[in-house]
Amino acid sequence: MPGHALLDGEPAPAGAFADRACQFGDGLFETLAVVDGQPCLWRLHAERLSEGCARLGLRQPDTARLLDEARCLCAGREHGVLKIVLSAGRSQRGYAREPDAVPVRWLQCTDWPGQGALAHAAPLQLHSCRLRLALQPRLAGIKHLNRLEQVLARGELPPEADEGVLCDPFDRVVEAIAANLLIRLDDRWLTPPLDECGVTGTVRHLLLESTLPVHVEPLSHARLFDADGLFLTSALLGIRPVATLDGHVFMLQERPPELEAMNCAVFHFAGETACDE
Repeated sequence: MPGHALLDGEPAPAGAFADRACQFGDGLFETLAVVDGQPCLWRLHAERLSEGCARLGLRQPDTARLLDEARCLCAGREHGVLKIVLSAGRSQRGYAREPDAVPVRWLQCTDWPGQGALAHAAPLQLHSCRLRLALQPRLAGIKHLNRLEQVLARGELPPEADEGVLCDPFDRVVEAIAANLLIRLDDRWLTPPLDECGVTGTVRHLLLESTLPVHVEPLSHARLFDADGLFLTSALLGIRPVATLDGHVFMLQERPPELEAMNCAVFHFAGETACDE
């Protein structure tokens, strides 16, 4: 019958197939650490979500309501992971959105993966991915739902690798598959620009707001092997040292004091409510 759909051979829930997140990846998402029932780095995640809505032309979410829902969902959980998905809403066939489409939001809180402390300090093993990130300035920085590049890159990793390094078509370093890069090179802290591709992570943002002198500069993939140290930064990793890249061993494999303090801050901004003011 017209308008009916199947999901794995069974009648699909009403409207499920019409959601633009399902059809086109038309939407955004955020992944947050949860500590003592509170979402960490809330202000920065809310700001990035708002920027993503502006870029994609979506109605701005009510961040105060979203925070209330997040706290309700995460209440009582000592350590967890909160994922927020904001879809462009429902529409019929075709790429054009319905003029009156209302964004749809999902929230899910799950257990923290693995055991032990949130900011696990073990250095990581990295692998350089063959996949090159496409340049698209309009989508650069935001966390849109199309993550096929990251899915394909993750499939390249050998069993011993924890994460992968991604470059653009000109062999300039951009980011890791699910984290940003912080590089110690020539006695300076560097992070690659993300104005053509990549995601501007909340911890990267936190570092750039801090008193730590982090410089945003282009960097070739080859220059990574000249670095004293390489770190991954993300809302779930915190600031994590890298032991090796393609077998190359980095000299600096522990967080120096200035990064140690910043790493603690990542997981102690729980419940920040600047977005409500």
